[in-house]
Amino acid sequence: MQQAAVPCRTPAGTPLNEDGASQRAVLEHGGRLLAIHYTDSAPGLTQGPVVAMLHGSGPGSTGWSSFAANRDALVDAGHRVICPDLPGWGRSAPVLCLEDRSSLNARALAAVLQTAGVEQPVHVMGASMGAHSAVAFALQWPRRVAKLVLVAGGTGGRSSFQPAQPEGVRLMLAFYRSPTAENMRRFIDAVVCDPTPYTEPVIQKMVAAAQMRPKHLHNFSMSLAQHPQQFGDVAHRLGDIAAPALVIWGSEDRVVPLDIAIQMAVRMQQADLHVMGRCGHIPHVEQAHKFNRLVTQFLSV
Repeated sequence: MQQAAVPCRTPAGTPLNEDGASQRAVLEHGGRLLAIHYTDSAPGLTQGPVVAMLHGSGPGSTGWSSFAANRDALVDAGHRVICPDLPGWGRSAPVLCLEDRSSLNARALAAVLQTAGVEQPVHVMGASMGAHSAVAFALQWPRRVAKLVLVAGGTGGRSSFQPAQPEGVRLMLAFYRSPTAENMRRFIDAVVCDPTPYTEPVIQKMVAAAQMRPKHLHNFSMSLAQHPQQFGDVAHRLGDIAAPALVIWGSEDRVVPLDIAIQMAVRMQQADLHVMGRCGHIPHVEQAHKFNRLVTQFLSV
């Protein structure tokens, strides 16, 4: 979810903007090379903990904008923070995804970490689609994961309470088909509990960010039309994940229902579930201060 730009600070305290933090990796996919854009708070740093932050599928989302309210808290806690634009979002190459998108995103993260020279296990945090991708990464490269933070996503299994397509998903897809401010407002109003931070200028900025790359919008819609199951159901494999995990969910999530969070926390080997009251699908923005405190404490133990 797009947020207002916030300066990111390096461990030395130097302000860093997106352009200054920008890096490029390359991923081979379908016989061609995809450019994967990412930001890195401390390029070349070989010691200390690393957090990879994977964004969701909200229109116009990028690794930089989606975690504007969270990056500095992690950098201030001593982490090197790496935020990719997943394939088909932001400054990364467009892609028509006719396979499990979580696996594609996991391979993109592996390429980014290789390019960034990160060899040690990393903390992987993902929100919504990013949480699905974090799980896929942990299943494919378990030894590369130190800890997981999974926010409002992680598996494409069906909800016992809400088997039909959730309202938030329906409205997100409506924006992808028709990227207007009106459709963005409807989407925001459906997925957060308190929409007041999303003023008209913020909404307009989010719409502009999405419209800047119309091919991304078109490809995501076409990907869903041709391969509807973009995020596979890996519930039966969650027990294979041994890394400590923190699962964070909003009590009023209307995109991924809360019972999915309970299933995940029960099935993983070392998972704790924290439910944020009066919170929707974007806990890391809606209740950023509490979220940052939870995550930094979890990663420091």
